[in-house]
Amino acid sequence: MVSSHLLEAGFILFFAGFFVGFFSGLLGKGGGLLLIPTFWVVFPFVGIPEHIVPKAAVATSLACMTVTSSTSAWQHIKKGYLKKDIFINLLVGAFPGVFVGSIITAKLLSPEITKFLFAIFLIFMSLKMFKKSAKGKKEEINRKKIVITGFASGFIAGLLGIGGGSLVTPMLYSFADIPIKNAMATSTGIVFFNAFFSVLNYIYYGFGKVNLPYFFSYVYIPVLFFMVPSLYIGTRVGVRFMHRVNSEKLRRWFAIFLIFVAIETIIKLIF
Repeated sequence: MVSSHLLEAGFILFFAGFFVGFFSGLLGKGGGLLLIPTFWVVFPFVGIPEHIVPKAAVATSLACMTVTSSTSAWQHIKKGYLKKDIFINLLVGAFPGVFVGSIITAKLLSPEITKFLFAIFLIFMSLKMFKKSAKGKKEEINRKKIVITGFASGFIAGLLGIGGGSLVTPMLYSFADIPIKNAMATSTGIVFFNAFFSVLNYIYYGFGKVNLPYFFSYVYIPVLFFMVPSLYIGTRVGVRFMHRVNSEKLRRWFAIFLIFVAIETIIKLIF
């Protein structure tokens, strides 16, 4: 019975992986906001206990995001959209941000308040993206603003268990004046960093707490088996499509996407 359910879930995960990968590649994100709700539905279906589902969903999502973000980043590097100097400055800020968010801040603010503030911030950034034209972007980079963006992304990633792409792209575009395609492309590199170190944290803290088949700490291994191939293919298709889309359209699409993410976050807090 379990193996039957696992195979059925495998088909769902395989096809879901392509669409998650496509939108991740298109929007320069890791895909956690699409992966986690999928796992909330699939995990109980295969018999995973309810009390394990939330952490398993986040940890497994982060593991999948290392695939989508690294695939996107490599494609963007080959196309020349991922800028090394921007990425390094983001990394300088993200490294301490991840650990501050996951270790210190979680003890000072409740997750509900943090998520609400995050949603309000996303709405604010999406409105700025709607109003701000891609024209007139500066060629030189503002190192200080990029480091601040990196810290904020790492902070949110460590606190909420997400890759931070929803934060990095709009901040690079609206706050640091980076062109939208470069912002999306470069954010994939920092999403990989945030996801990789966040999943290591979940693996470390989950050892000995999950004694179930097919689990490695909080990471559910069958998901990787079924989803990695389709995530990889979908991400590559999404990145290629992103490179062909007009920058102004891409900017509007991402702004709309941010509003939906903010609304989803607020709805989950209320209900």
